[in-house]
Amino acid sequence: MSQVPPVNLENCSIAATLKLVGEKWTLLVLRDVFSGVRRFDEFQARLHCSTAVLSDRLKALVNAGLLRRVPYQEPGDRERFEYRPTRAAVDLLPVLIGLMQWGDTHLTETGTGPAEVRSTVTGLKVRAALVDEDGNLTAPGDMAIRPVSRTD
Repeated sequence: MSQVPPVNLENCSIAATLKLVGEKWTLLVLRDVFSGVRRFDEFQARLHCSTAVLSDRLKALVNAGLLRRVPYQEPGDRERFEYRPTRAAVDLLPVLIGLMQWGDTHLTETGTGPAEVRSTVTGLKVRAALVDEDGNLTAPGDMAIRPVSRTD
């Protein structure tokens, strides 16, 4: 990969993304959403974080457009909400899978973690990868980061 040009952090996409999802509980909520968790008490049971932290993370993800609240009501109970991923959250899925792959490879003795992602169509493992606009695999050495020319 070639030398990265200097970027003002105020308009850096990576910095902006980290500001939104760079907190541990946020990524773990998203992980659980993609595992089928939808309700507050289900998140609470899996994550074991404080209710205040969980409420804050869910609210932030809804406000950022990554989750949407869908009302439900059990008979005799008050209305509550499930949390469902939006297209923006689905677009983050390769990042989560990439983090999982990296952790499995570099942070475990066996090179495997407690879970894996498999295609329900082929049964094969799903991996995050670098691809160009046409879907071709791209090696890190074949990439260049360049500033975008903007004409206003």
